Amino acid sequence: MAPIMQVWMTEFQKTHPYVKFKLTTNGSGEGLDDVLAGKVDLAMISGEIPKKADSLVWKASVARLAIVPVMNANNPFLKTIQEKGITKENLFELFTGKKQIKWGELADKTDKDKVNVYMRGDSSGASATMARYLSINLKEIKGIPVNGEDELIKQVKKDPLSLSYCNFIYAFDPIKKEFLPDMKVVPIVLNETEKQNGQKIFDSYEHLQRAMWLGKYPSLLIRNLSLVSKGKPRTREMVDFIYWIATDGQKFIPDNGYIELHSSDVQNLITAMKAMMQ
Repeated sequence: MAPIMQVWMTEFQKTHPYVKFKLTTNGSGEGLDDVLAGKVDLAMISGEIPKKADSLVWKASVARLAIVPVMNANNPFLKTIQEKGITKENLFELFTGKKQIKWGELADKTDKDKVNVYMRGDSSGASATMARYLSINLKEIKGIPVNGEDELIKQVKKDPLSLSYCNFIYAFDPIKKEFLPDMKVVPIVLNETEKQNGQKIFDSYEHLQRAMWLGKYPSLLIRNLSLVSKGKPRTREMVDFIYWIATDGQKFIPDNGYIELHSSDVQNLITAMKAMMQ
């Protein structure tokens, strides 16, 4: 969530130069602990808030973000996988270790190259989202553990037989708006029609992001990103900033690879922030 937050802070300060920010990126879990301890005003949360903390905080959803399965661009089966995709059942078997699947099986070939599955070894909203999609407990996700998204992506790019998942914003070039040359998004077979017609929505960054907004991408692979405070925002600066995010700030979301909130959610947030301004 840090990339879009950095954009928001920079843009907000253009009209509110007196507001100062200090952005720390230390994961949703630590961020929640810090806000509850009074160390920070706002925490960025990219996953579900634990039930024990839910009643102690005020939460506002400000954007949405998808996760995507990814593979190395030099994988010898890349072309076939891009054409036929892989199923949810394949992902379940791969990320739970229930079955040792070879790349040849996924590509309808006889090759015996093992799929090297990588997972986040640290706490992450991406892992929680994948677990939700597969209807499993977070602890049931299996793979080679790697701490941090940057390091995970490095491993995927280094290993031709790798398979993993990452937040959508790290799967493309933010300037060119194209998928990365050394790591590719793995098409998910959504239904039999998609299987027969090819993975149309996965052929470009623009098509996939639009499919996410239109609801054609699995909704369980998309999560809300939230700002959290201990009780309601207590300063006018906090209220003004969150109100700005709900209004002017929404236009920066698509261009940075995130997904806009539904209009009803945006309106509810605007109404709530206006009430705090009175």
